[in-house]
This record gives sequence, C-alpha cells and structure tokens, in this order.
Amino acid sequence: MCYVRIISVISLLGNVLSFRGTPMYQKLAEWSKTYGPVMTVYLGPIRCVALNNTEVVLEALVKKQADFAGRPQTYSTKLLSDGAKSIALGDYHATWRLHRKLATKALRLYTSGNRLELRMTESLNKVVEVLKGIKEPVNPHLYNSLVALNILFGVCFDQTYAVDDPMFKNMLSIFDEFLTSFGNGPLEDIIPPLRLCPTKQMKRMIQLFDDIFNILDIFIVEHRNTLSPDHIRDFTDSILLAQKAAMEELDEATMSKITDDHVRQTIGDIFGAGIDTTRLTLDWAILYLASHPEVPSKIHKEVDQVLPKSGTMLLSYRNHLPYTEAVLHEVMRLSSVVPLSLPHCTICDTKIGDNDVPQGTMVLLNLWMMHHDPDKWTDVEAFKPERFLDETGAMAPKPDSWLPFSAGRRVCLGESVAKQELVLLLAGYMRQFKISLPDGVKPDFEAIGGGFVRTPKPFQSRFCGT
Repeated sequence: MCYVRIISVISLLGNVLSFRGTPMYQKLAEWSKTYGPVMTVYLGPIRCVALNNTEVVLEALVKKQADFAGRPQTYSTKLLSDGAKSIALGDYHATWRLHRKLATKALRLYTSGNRLELRMTESLNKVVEVLKGIKEPVNPHLYNSLVALNILFGVCFDQTYAVDDPMFKNMLSIFDEFLTSFGNGPLEDIIPPLRLCPTKQMKRMIQLFDDIFNILDIFIVEHRNTLSPDHIRDFTDSILLAQKAAMEELDEATMSKITDDHVRQTIGDIFGAGIDTTRLTLDWAILYLASHPEVPSKIHKEVDQVLPKSGTMLLSYRNHLPYTEAVLHEVMRLSSVVPLSLPHCTICDTKIGDNDVPQGTMVLLNLWMMHHDPDKWTDVEAFKPERFLDETGAMAPKPDSWLPFSAGRRVCLGESVAKQELVLLLAGYMRQFKISLPDGVKPDFEAIGGGFVRTPKPFQSRFCGT
C-alpha cells in the first residue's frame, strides 16, 4: 500500500487549487489510480488522509472505529455549531457520547408507536393530491422537498405545511442555497487571515444558519412551555424529556454537558440532515426510474400486491418490498449523495495498514469511490437493482462496498428510520403514479453541488396516475 504525500507548489493553499473545477471525491479517486488507496493531501494548512477503497475505509470505520471516531474542529464547524455542541459536528468525548445516547433514546421513544407511519402518510398524501392536479411535466425537487420537510417538521415539531405556505418556501430557499452555493467549504478554514475580514460566502453561510435556528427556536420554546410527560407529541418532546430525566439523575458537573444549546443543536442535526438526504435520494430515484422504464414496471407489480391504494403507510410493508428496496440501494450507490461522508479525525496515533496516521489528522472517506469501484461492482455505471437481490428475489446481505450511511461510532443516527422511510415513500409514489421523462428528453446524470453533496441537475418528469 502506497502512502503518498502530494505536495502543491503553492504551500499556502496546499492541494486546494487541484480541486477547482473537479469535485474532490472524483479527483481523489483519480489520484488513487496512481498513488494507491491511502494518500495525504493538504487543504491549506490542514493535513488530511484520504481513504479510497473498501478495505481501508472499513479498517478505519469498523476495525479501528475508536481511533477514527473524532470530528475535525475547523473554524467553520465550531462557529456554525455553537462551539461544536452538535452530534454531527462535535468531537468524540464524554459529552458527545452522552448526547448521542440521549438522541438515540429520544428517537427510539418517538418511533416506538405509529407516529412515523402517520407522518409519512400525511406528508405523502399532501404531495400526491397536488401532483394529481398537474398534467404537465414538473421538477420533482419541489415536491420531494415538501415530502421531506413535512416529515421532519412532523417528526420534530408536530407540524406540516402546504406547498404554497410561506414557511415551506422560506425553508426550501435556505436549504437549496446550501446545496448549491458553498462548494467544497469556506476559505476561512484554510486561510486563517480571512477570519478577520470574512468572505461574502462565509457571511452568507452564517446568516443562513441563523435563519434556520431562529425558526427552530420558535418551536423549541413553545415545546418547553407546553411539555407534558403524559403526551409526547414529537421528537422535540422526547429529547426535552430525556434531557429533563438526565438532569434529575446527574450531578451539576454533568448537567453542564446537557445544556439547552446542546439540545438545540441535536434537534437541528435531526431536522437538517433528514431533510436533505431524503429529498435528494428521492430526486435521484425519480431520475433513474424515469430513465429506465423497465424498472418502474417491476416496482408497480410489487407495490400493487403489497400497498393498498389508500390508508396508513405501515412500516411492516417494507418487509414485502424487496425489489423496491433494491432499487433504492442502487440509487444510493450510484448517486452517493454525500460522497465523502463527513470528515473524521483520529483521536490517537494509529495506522491504516502499514501507514502511520498521527493523532488529530483529518480523514476523508471516499464513499463515492467505494460505490464506483470496478473491483467490487460489475458493470459499475449500469443501473442494476438486481445486484442487491439473492436468487429467491429477497434482499441479499449488504455488500461491504455499500456504505451510504457510514459505519462505526459515527454511523448515521437516523439510518434505521431513513431506510424504512425511503422505501415506503418511493413505494407510495409508485402506487399512485407512472413516472417518465418528457418526450424527447434524454437523461443527464451529471451531479452538481460541489464536493460534499451530490444533487442532480434540475430536470422535469411526468407523474401520470395509475
């Protein structure tokens, strides 16, 4: 295994200029053909180790998950997470473990009944009724966003919105700007003097974060004022009750680790991450299905046998929709919505193979390369859902090279919910509509969105009632 330091002639920026015009995950994959799966790159003064195949990624995330459980504390992440108080951006320590435990407990409490099923059904029905009244092709992004936003508003705050509601339009505008405007991240992270006079990009990023949390704060304050242990309305109630119970049991030193700011950041993590991953995966799913008409016909056959035309979307339906689930697995493989995951950081001196990785090193996990590795996947660029099924048509064991939710100590908090939710949402769409591209339109699978998020170019599709 080759461990190579790629040196830029511009020492201040490191390898940053090499990523201009090419997404970072693609450039790293290209370099790995020459330098091997483990390499060092420099983002300005920040030393990063990039891992570019299944074996080295799993060594870090599974075999040595404790060593690689940290999160790099950059200028922007600390600034935007109130001093790294969020679960997504916080470093690995006792406070982080406590909040991860509280959030997991709250999410389990919320999903223990039929609340998630009712929220999915309500959100999907709103969009279905709107789409049934539209005869011309539409950009599905707006409607997938409405589904995702309503589910997360319902899960977090017991609220839903219509497609023309000002709140929905405002939140959609904020989240869409994040997807398209910030490329590989703010320059302030790699050029410290800019922090004295922030760039326009950085100022706008701060403003957007403030706008989101100002909205969330309204709901959180209302929930604190009306909290009742006998009536859990949503995830916010669950996390507030978990916080209250923990504070009653713990000493003052520990209470300082579960402040209102920590809870605020946790709710923001669940809300923000859930919206983007859900709607972008559905965007890609509709594009692939509309471009491969033989696949929707198989889904229609399956969902027509399993799903009623109306009624609650039960989580148990997922167990009877293996082909639909395989389609989503293939969509997530090819699209790799978060191609580099979130960066990790080593919390001690460690190794990858024979290569030393010092404590405090930022680690980039190239999930896109894993999902497009010709050594692991046959016909790697082909859309073949059957690759995830066994000879009986049931879901086969998960391939090691399929890792859209990451793994180990930093595995996605909402993975179990997201998998069920996406299968049922796609099945619900397909139960009501036949999806196709407008006549004469050729699909374009090139992604936009910079190096950290992959979103399809805007496209239109037809939704014809079944």
